Amino acid sequence: MAREWIWAGLLALALAGCGPAISTNILRQAEPPVSFAALKTKPEQYRGKIIVLGGEVMQVQSQDGKSLLWVRQKELDPQLRPVDAPVDGGTFLVESGNWLSPDSYVPKRKVTVAGEVLGQRGGFPLLQARQIHLWEYPYELDTLLKEWIDPSMSYWYTPPYFDPWRRGGR
Repeated sequence: MAREWIWAGLLALALAGCGPAISTNILRQAEPPVSFAALKTKPEQYRGKIIVLGGEVMQVQSQDGKSLLWVRQKELDPQLRPVDAPVDGGTFLVESGNWLSPDSYVPKRKVTVAGEVLGQRGGFPLLQARQIHLWEYPYELDTLLKEWIDPSMSYWYTPPYFDPWRRGGR
């Protein structure tokens, strides 16, 4: 009996990590994928329609409990995660009725947004956020090494390596 509960718990944890970035209810309301170039040139044509876009956070401006998010557009993979491509589509803006913390919405962090097209502001497409999915931080090897290795000990790990058994030390 206990073994069955353990397996059920492990299955639930595995399935919890497979959920979509944007809720299925919002995805049902959303338009079929819209090219960013078409949205950028004729945002008025899509006014009032719900679309899904993604990219990297450029900056967030918070004011009076509301926020304006600047995003550098990137293509989305089938899981709606922004992919690193050599060319980006440009910039779009997202208005949120909620306060978005500048500590979480840091530059280069990936985000997927489902929102209603309001038109444009300052020449950039403008969305009213319905749902924002903030992806986990990217970790690069140099970031991990900086966290693991104490900078004061860096001479131990750089050539010429320290050898205590060799005459003359280094």
